[in-house]
Amino acid sequence: MTLEAQFALILEEHRHSLAAPLSVRKVLLVAVLLDHFADLVFAQFRDRPERVFGVPDVLAWRATLAAQSAALGQVAELASGRHDGATLRIDAITVPIADYPALAVEDYMVSLYNQNTVQRVVVVKRDGSTALAHDVLAAALDYWDSANWR
Repeated sequence: MTLEAQFALILEEHRHSLAAPLSVRKVLLVAVLLDHFADLVFAQFRDRPERVFGVPDVLAWRATLAAQSAALGQVAELASGRHDGATLRIDAITVPIADYPALAVEDYMVSLYNQNTVQRVVVVKRDGSTALAHDVLAAALDYWDSANWR
């Protein structure tokens, strides 16, 4: 499979995850595909150091990516499956009243009966802080979309 086809697959799976916004499984699938994509890009360009920041091996490549993009670092940590690493869970997130017009009808109805909260999949980082999982995936996709791998 070409890098372009792999990236198209990731985009398609990301669309599926957005259509099922509470599916931890779909978020994890996209994270693993994105993590694997980093390895594929390195394998494709390892003989052209200028395309992989001049690093000698895939571990240095991954460290460089994580330093350049917090989202890619979070994706890599999540996909690693380490017991002490990032995890996914569903949390109730408070929605400010000013943001209500942007909510889908379903989320609006849920928030009315749940004290201005809606459920979202979040990435729980090692330090216990959280980030909206779909925001992390979108940032990682944006990185690859603008990167020089094509």
